[in-house]
Amino acid sequence: MRKILMMMSLMLSLTVMGCSNQAAIPDGFHSYEKGEVKTAMEQLHFTPELPQYVPISAEIVVTDRFVDIHSEQEAFDITMFTTENDIFSIQIFDTDKTDSAATNQEVELADSNSAYYSDQPYSKSLIWEKDGITYKLTFRSGEHTLSKVDLIKVAESFQPS
Repeated sequence: MRKILMMMSLMLSLTVMGCSNQAAIPDGFHSYEKGEVKTAMEQLHFTPELPQYVPISAEIVVTDRFVDIHSEQEAFDITMFTTENDIFSIQIFDTDKTDSAATNQEVELADSNSAYYSDQPYSKSLIWEKDGITYKLTFRSGEHTLSKVDLIKVAESFQPS
């Protein structure tokens, strides 16, 4: 009986430790198919970070590797769709192209990087540069809204993939 209790205690401890190593997803945010995205990213010649969570419950995730016509550098797009017609895109460019400072509101991320927020009638976006890579988050609403703070939280969740 004592061995059984010790085994159960050990199993419970290992389960709790395994769960605590995973990043907690804040309320109102969702996980996504990181495995599919990471597989698609294997073709890239640069190593971008990925968010730990996203602001929509993605039903469909589409990825695309392309060459940016402005910088002629490699880029990667992750677009997520909900059944309510919300669209969340993550564009990642292998270049420093945060040239939108003049037209957008500057905000500071937790790591002290500057980011630039834009709130248009049809979309909200946040763009920033980190380690020579430019990241751009864009939300186009169907039935839901998303705040500037929500986009900033997603940006601050980016970690090496």
